[in-house]
Amino acid sequence: MLLALCLLASAAAAQPPQARKKRRPPVLSAAKSAVAKQEPKTKEEVLNTVAQSTAPLNEGLLAKTLNAITIDTRYGPVIPFPIVDSSKDLGPSFGVMPVIAVKQKGTGAIKSVLIPSATYNRNLGSTLTYRHYILPDDKRLFILRASHSEHVERELMTYYYTPQLFSTNMRLGVEANHLVDGKPSFYGFGINSDRGDRINYALEMTGEEATLDVPLAGSFFLNVDHSYYVKQVVPGPVKEDSGQFGDLFPAAYAAADDARRFLTNRFALVYDDTDHPSLPKIGTYASAAVLYSARGLGSDYDYRTYSFQLKNYYNYKEEGRYVTAVNYLLQFQRGDDLPFYAQQQLGETTGLRMAGDGRFTGRGKFVFNIEERITLSKTPFYKFISETEIAPFLDVGTVFDRVSDFRARDLKYGPGISARLVIRPQLVATVDFAYGSEGTNAIIRVGYPF
Repeated sequence: MLLALCLLASAAAAQPPQARKKRRPPVLSAAKSAVAKQEPKTKEEVLNTVAQSTAPLNEGLLAKTLNAITIDTRYGPVIPFPIVDSSKDLGPSFGVMPVIAVKQKGTGAIKSVLIPSATYNRNLGSTLTYRHYILPDDKRLFILRASHSEHVERELMTYYYTPQLFSTNMRLGVEANHLVDGKPSFYGFGINSDRGDRINYALEMTGEEATLDVPLAGSFFLNVDHSYYVKQVVPGPVKEDSGQFGDLFPAAYAAADDARRFLTNRFALVYDDTDHPSLPKIGTYASAAVLYSARGLGSDYDYRTYSFQLKNYYNYKEEGRYVTAVNYLLQFQRGDDLPFYAQQQLGETTGLRMAGDGRFTGRGKFVFNIEERITLSKTPFYKFISETEIAPFLDVGTVFDRVSDFRARDLKYGPGISARLVIRPQLVATVDFAYGSEGTNAIIRVGYPF
């Protein structure tokens, strides 16, 4: 929904980290070089090729449209964007979202971006949202966000990020949040849950989270994450489902309607040599992580979640036009039985785009995604670059109670295609169209799915 954020906040946001260097193989002797294959390029050479190989910059239709609707003021540009959003759970939303960039006197640099919005959804009613992005320099970022819907949804959030904590290479992110999210639904447990048993609900959560990345050696990092949230299920905005949750799923409702404390700590060993944290075109990301929760530390549950993930971005002919992106994810839990919302879920934002959020729930899940990201064009707008992209994709996934219960016949398949607007240096607006056994689904989001 935040297409407008892609256009101005990214212009002033932090530049992507420099690609980590890869050593060249030993230079071949003169005698061997005449018959040997050409030496592989370094990552820096590949990225230079990527930056220069797509279509030449020109004043295309996209740039002309953006320039036509932009209002220049003495304080900075204002872009009034319409909003058209879609959710399989709540239906379509419509509204307007002006983007207001505030320049610093003297330098003209954009130091703050205001993005208010007003939308309407038949289930949520009218929603007013205020977003404030503060950019003290080209590294750090503050975000303030507040939202109020006519029915159910609320949010009050603050976030801070720095990639150079105490002038080191450690990266820190800190967030405090109060949220009532009315979008998710519950269908029962397991991969064979009935689509007709869908019940909409709202998840209320209040708490904080802090994430720290510590460089180890080369492309290896230690990721440490701490969070504390109080969560509970409250009636959702879909009036037809009001009061039916306890009747259809009495045990699941009884475990979720009271406030529960979740204090978790997560440790992950990460290998990351991708060229960009959010818009990768080349490289590999791999992680092995364990999250634990203990009553002795203040949580209401004793459990552990194990996660193994591998993502690879293959750049065809090292030109940047065709990037094959692949994602493998295995997660499973051990310990106490948890409320359904704290278990592994598979849906449109969690690996299976053809289904609604929370469509499949279990103690563990497996996800495989592959897509071919094809850059069609590049268009200049202000001082940053917009790329248009299409991406045919295939999502595959399942949920289970134990890893030993995994069966290939339980896999769900969801092919589809995405249309994207990539805004350098760090954001992408996406429209996904997916289909499969759950029917068709259209999703508007900010960010790559992986």
